[in-house]
Amino acid sequence: MGLRDILKKYKLDSPSASERVDLLLDALKKKPGYEERLRAYGKQSGGGDSSDFIGPQLTAFVESAQNDPEQFRAILGSLFSLVFVVNRIEHLPAIGSILGASLDIMLMGGKMLTKTVQSILPPMVGLLPIPYASTAGLVMAAVFGMIAWPVISLISLSRQDFAAATEAYARAIPPPFGDVLANTFVEGNRAVAKVNEKRVKLGEDLSTAFTQLSELFASASGTATEGFKDLAEKTRTASVAPPIQGGFHRRTKRKAWRTPRTRRRFARR
Repeated sequence: MGLRDILKKYKLDSPSASERVDLLLDALKKKPGYEERLRAYGKQSGGGDSSDFIGPQLTAFVESAQNDPEQFRAILGSLFSLVFVVNRIEHLPAIGSILGASLDIMLMGGKMLTKTVQSILPPMVGLLPIPYASTAGLVMAAVFGMIAWPVISLISLSRQDFAAATEAYARAIPPPFGDVLANTFVEGNRAVAKVNEKRVKLGEDLSTAFTQLSELFASASGTATEGFKDLAEKTRTASVAPPIQGGFHRRTKRKAWRTPRTRRRFARR
């Protein structure tokens, strides 16, 4: 007994049920085009997809990224142009330098003002003769930071100043946690930059040292080769014995090698 027979037995068979069964079987068998049919059925039946706007847009974005890379690059380029619009304006020949200097002053002043307000606001409010004044001051400082720091971070991000943007995002968290995270990030970023600079210098020094060693070994090997050749030539020359000129003199007889005493002793015999 199949699924359709069970539906007929319990009087649950209907056109919508048959359509659902067909879609279910197509999905289980993974027939081509079953995803589009499922999406169309969800829209027709008033499912969750009909009231969702972000989901289909992100799905279409992912599908375009997978199926059409050129369109994905165009969309990504437009998105980056929109996000980093301040950086593009700063590179304009006429007003770029003026805008850049103004933004530098504004960001520096905004950071100093925000830190000052966040540090002064809790004790100032705590002086008020009301209950929980210190707590109210901390809450007001946190709310002010949650408004001011994201604005600073967005401007820094649009200028492609990613370190300042990350620091500002961290300080948007209510103190003292945000300040701890921001200070840790700043010090860690500086330490990593110093280590990276030393790493680059160390790599350059090692490369120079290896180059000098290779050149030294090359020159030493050439000198050693010449020395070995000279030594072999001298050894070959020394191994050849000089020719012997003449022989023993005719006076060199047996008696000539005897002492006078030995000659008298042998003469008595």
